[in-house]
Amino acid sequence: MTDTELRMTDHELLALLSMTPTESAATTLGLFRLDQHAGNELLHNAGLTTLLVRGLAEEQGGRIIPVERCAVVGTVLSQAQEWLEISLSTPSAEHVLFMAGSNVGAVLLGLSPFGVHEIQPIESGPAMLALGLHLCREYLVGAAEGLPAMATVRRIRVGAEPVTAQLAAVESGNWTLRTGGESNPAEEAVSAETALDRLEAALAG
Repeated sequence: MTDTELRMTDHELLALLSMTPTESAATTLGLFRLDQHAGNELLHNAGLTTLLVRGLAEEQGGRIIPVERCAVVGTVLSQAQEWLEISLSTPSAEHVLFMAGSNVGAVLLGLSPFGVHEIQPIESGPAMLALGLHLCREYLVGAAEGLPAMATVRRIRVGAEPVTAQLAAVESGNWTLRTGGESNPAEEAVSAETALDRLEAALAG
């Protein structure tokens, strides 16, 4: 872990986002599947306690506020205007990544099934989508964990309808792009050479 990276647990993220109850924070909680625990006082207090013990928050004037890297993460997540949810999977493995971008910066979260997540700052704006596509390219074209493999990207922006696109790669080179709604997506065969460009076009809409 570098000096700019931060590890946080589910209950720490829950406590952090409750400090600034904005619409963006609520959207972030939903994407992290933490909204179901928003009213859990036990988890909330546990998160505050570990943030204090780890030096990621401190008491000021009767309030607990995040500090340093934790404050940066809290500001980005509570002011985010755009989110990317990226699922990279093979029959034997799955990775879930989230990106959140605001006018004060952006962060990448590598979600762990064990509840301890790695967070690091990234470039915001158009660079956020470019990074997401780069990760998809490495996983599918580079066959990081073998083929068949699938990348599913959901892009959420304030003031726009969410967009989802899924690209599946197989050994034969016959790739499949799915776009549109989850219940009845449009599906088409695409070449390996044009697949990533088509994925980008689908997400840019």
